[in-house]
Amino acid sequence: MTAFWRLSAAELLAGYGRRAFSPVEVTREQLERIERMNGRLGAYLVVDHEGAMASARIAEAAWMQAGDKPLLCGVPAHVKDTIEMAGFPTTYGSLAFRENVQPDAEIVVRLRTAGAVILGKTNTPEFALSPRTENRLGPPAVNPWDLLRTCGGSTGGGAAAVAAGLGPLCIGSDSAGSVRLPAAYQGIFALKPSFQRIPAVQRWRASPGRSHNGPITRTVGDTALMMQALAGPHRDDPDSARYPAADYLSIVDGSVNGARVAVSHTFGRDVALEPDQAQMLERAIATMRDLGCSIVEADPPMREDSDEIAPGVWAYSGDHYAAAEDLIPNFWAKHADDLTSYARPIYAAGQSALAWQARQRVRRDRAYAARMRAWFEDYDYLLSPCCPAAPIGDAPEVRDDRKGQFSFLAPFNHAYNPAASIPIGLNAAGLPLSVQVVGRLGDDVGTLRLASRMEAANPWADRWPSFALT
Repeated sequence: MTAFWRLSAAELLAGYGRRAFSPVEVTREQLERIERMNGRLGAYLVVDHEGAMASARIAEAAWMQAGDKPLLCGVPAHVKDTIEMAGFPTTYGSLAFRENVQPDAEIVVRLRTAGAVILGKTNTPEFALSPRTENRLGPPAVNPWDLLRTCGGSTGGGAAAVAAGLGPLCIGSDSAGSVRLPAAYQGIFALKPSFQRIPAVQRWRASPGRSHNGPITRTVGDTALMMQALAGPHRDDPDSARYPAADYLSIVDGSVNGARVAVSHTFGRDVALEPDQAQMLERAIATMRDLGCSIVEADPPMREDSDEIAPGVWAYSGDHYAAAEDLIPNFWAKHADDLTSYARPIYAAGQSALAWQARQRVRRDRAYAARMRAWFEDYDYLLSPCCPAAPIGDAPEVRDDRKGQFSFLAPFNHAYNPAASIPIGLNAAGLPLSVQVVGRLGDDVGTLRLASRMEAANPWADRWPSFALT
């Protein structure tokens, strides 16, 4: 019998259906692995032993009965600690919220309804503001491929858990690349869906115009399962009602033969890819040609203006400060000393962000989204680099979504397109590298279909870091 932690959600469900093993056995093994390995990895902030085992027993009873089962019945999952979950503090990665208890976010409600076994809350940088998962709550989360390297951010803890076999399903959020970057650093799959395909209904919303809730999994099929369980409109999130219903499990059907794919190496900027990134992009192009795709060199439109609305004032700092102030009035006076070195200047600036400047930024973002929609009229998909290999874990960088790790990722948070981080191979140092595939706005099913065909041509799910095998 293969160790349960190696199995995808789809494989677990098939095993439950055959009664080859039970959700209780699987959950017990996962909790034991977390207990043994999380101290070195830092992936989880909270582990819900009692709640997970109770959910597993309910799922086990369901599998013993005839009839239909919830979609994720008995499958272990974990939730980024920016997503509110009843029974434990939701910290948003901050000391200021270490005692903050909220009811379940709609995402968690949907996970529970689908029968998932929620193992706990995973680590995140403070307010999801860094490409490294470091905060003042405890040790940083690290990369199981090399414990000296970062796991990325801001869904870094969740991605590390998936990569190390500490739970196959992660739900996180992405406001500039925060599911795609950590997934790429750790050789697993992530989808940033079209904006609000998975609705955001909870108290804390620090990036209401840019943040997309999205899955991180080992396989494309597992992401399709999560989308089937989590996507769909909610009355309290009007943006979630903009799309027609979709069947994400239909990605197994249809063909990508003849799909028109734009390839961009640099997004038209005067920069050079690292040699291993360029090599992996060529590998992805060859795979797409073998799948029958038509390849065209073309650069997407880019935002040319600054991410500052005033000198030293990040354009979205006001959104962040408003989210904190909504939960804790007079937030700065009460908690400025609790903040990390990277969050403090953003929250200081957020107090002086002017409404008219922020509104001007929103109008520019919407104009950019319209330009991207027009550009995609000529293409079905865009293929691009994703990010370099995971760096050594140093101090967090100064945030700039147009440069560094986020430069290929952040544009599609403003344009709202679905975008996937797809593992493509290992570099000379044995570290994972990925490419990015972007679809037309609303075509999440097509984006997943192309990713699944690339996965079939170049499987990665059985590629584990040595840490996971210890």
